[in-house]
Amino acid sequence: MLSQMERFYFDLHNTEHTQMDSEGQLFSSPENARKEALRILRDVARDEMPNGDNLKITIKMRNDKREQIFEASLTLQSTWS
Repeated sequence: MLSQMERFYFDLHNTEHTQMDSEGQLFSSPENARKEALRILRDVARDEMPNGDNLKITIKMRNDKREQIFEASLTLQSTWS
């Protein structure tokens, strides 16, 4: 038996802007969507961290009712001693 796919939205917030996901993606479970949120967070961090000393990146995941159900953040603060 196939499980029903659910749509999840991944909104990106960082120190410079917010990007709201208007399309979403289909996943078989909230746990699989959570894994995707963490992958997105990791990829954005990898791309943006070399460009600054202070950075906060947050992914907020919403369900098909557009209710926030998960949030993950990474923060980078670096200074010379």
